[in-house]
Amino acid sequence: MKRFLIVALIGCCGLIGFGQTKETGAVRPPYVLKYYKSGLSPVFATNKHTIQNKNVESNSKSNKISLIKSTKEKPEKQFARPKTFDFKPEIYIPADKRHQGLSQFDLIPFTDRRKGDPDRYRAVNPKYVKRENGRYYYALQVKADTHYFDENLQDKGVLLETDVNVDLTQTKTAKASDNKTIKYVYVKNKGYILSSALTQTSSEIKAGRWCSFPIKAGEHNLYDGTGIARGKLAANSVRLNYGLQKEIKGETFYYAFSTKLKISNETIGASGWIKASAIQMGNDPQFDADFVRKMQMPTRANDTFTEYEITGGNPQEISGKDQNGAVKYKFGYADKNGNFVALKVLPKIPLDGNQSVASTDYLKRSDAVVNLGFNVAGVSNDTFRINGANRPLIFHRSSKRDATAVIDLFYPKDAAHDGERVVAEMIFVYGYVAAGGDKRWGWIPLDALKLKSKKPS
Repeated sequence: MKRFLIVALIGCCGLIGFGQTKETGAVRPPYVLKYYKSGLSPVFATNKHTIQNKNVESNSKSNKISLIKSTKEKPEKQFARPKTFDFKPEIYIPADKRHQGLSQFDLIPFTDRRKGDPDRYRAVNPKYVKRENGRYYYALQVKADTHYFDENLQDKGVLLETDVNVDLTQTKTAKASDNKTIKYVYVKNKGYILSSALTQTSSEIKAGRWCSFPIKAGEHNLYDGTGIARGKLAANSVRLNYGLQKEIKGETFYYAFSTKLKISNETIGASGWIKASAIQMGNDPQFDADFVRKMQMPTRANDTFTEYEITGGNPQEISGKDQNGAVKYKFGYADKNGNFVALKVLPKIPLDGNQSVASTDYLKRSDAVVNLGFNVAGVSNDTFRINGANRPLIFHRSSKRDATAVIDLFYPKDAAHDGERVVAEMIFVYGYVAAGGDKRWGWIPLDALKLKSKKPS
């Protein structure tokens, strides 16, 4: 029977991540498949993160399939008994399929802005954006002599006012004489105007007062998810993730993203928590209860968890040396000057300019914090200090099959790289951090974790 099971598993290796990806033809590294004898449940581990259990054989170098002796201890990853061998030990998520539900835990919180949903992550300032009947109206300005149009885009004349309230999600399009597409947006109580008639671009609106929250004068801290001060906030206003607020020691905090933090004499980009009391009076975000419910992180009944210590990992982890003796990195490479350059989680991202979507963004940051993600390699929904009192924090990893996701990594696009070829991969796992009586669910790289050692029985 044992021999039959081993042969059956080997015969299905093509279904469990061995071989080539459809998009690039790049060979993805094989996984070590373990087998849980008593429950007939497959168990997997990567070459680095093998199962640490006294009854588990570790044979990652040879990729040999072995049998695990019966034990009462739960293995690191255990699946329900399959009727056939048509399973994978993880979910592979191509770059163009992120946050689209390939994993039940990898979702975009809002899915239909046409029905009035706000920006998926960005809160709006109620002083400049009013919500009525499920619609968000931005207080904007239009150019002089702007015409407005009815539902059939028939010209109704010139707007008398230049200050208007615009629903940016209620749009129409038409073809111009040169066959180019023209976009119209809706002005409250009037009709449609050309989007080009607005004096503010979409980018300016997202970066401006409509999506910003001014901070009171004086010094204010940026905090981690347990209320530990990380440093001084170095910004006069902040942008807030929609619906993200929590109570820490009886005080309300909002989650600010892509803001500035001053540590000693250095100013860095950061996301973290600010006190609601730091925002200027009358500018507090107003979150719709229905939308906030949409943003709750998914959980599933009858789940089991494995405990990991949050270490943040090493963003510049060395994986070996090449044939010329040069250092090789797991999540980056050395440029011609020997400087470390991080790989990207999306293809065709330019090397010069904004260094976002770097693989190392999801590991330990420069001020020794790590982010918990809304989704796989997406935006963060919490931030935790790695060092300090009551550390290390514990991450509880879900045992659900698609609570482990593998994504591709790419070179940044420059003169030497097209930015399209898959050169490495990164593994994300889903679960929660229990802090202050609150469970914070999200995604974190497996390399940011260390399997918690078991106490001798």
